[in-house]
Amino acid sequence: MKRVFLRFDSTGKVEYINYRSDSVPESVEGMTIEVEVPEPERIDGKYAVMYYRNGSIKYEYEDIPVPPSGTEVPVVPEMPYNERVNALIRQRYSLSEELAVLRQRDTKPAEYSEYFAYAEDCKAKAKEVEQS
Repeated sequence: MKRVFLRFDSTGKVEYINYRSDSVPESVEGMTIEVEVPEPERIDGKYAVMYYRNGSIKYEYEDIPVPPSGTEVPVVPEMPYNERVNALIRQRYSLSEELAVLRQRDTKPAEYSEYFAYAEDCKAKAKEVEQS
């Protein structure tokens, strides 16, 4: 059993779940309970909606919405420019690696120059996507 924080609406539909009950904000209404959170079934064409009913977690399954015919569905969701740049940088550098390079830019200028050139390239690629 895991102690979790749940916030649910009047029907019992779970709107918010926090698995770290030690960090539950006091200003949020709901209740802190001990409950087992089972994995939902995987059903093609459906998605699971979590409910808290009769002291346990239950799932109901709803159809995945189908876009109207003739509507183009983007393969990649639209991202703001800065998120695109960050995603591209993360392909090569984790956040901790990036911070290390930035911290040591005066002591390891070659590494910093390589990082800087890569980051500028990422910015240019993100800008191309934005303009296309």
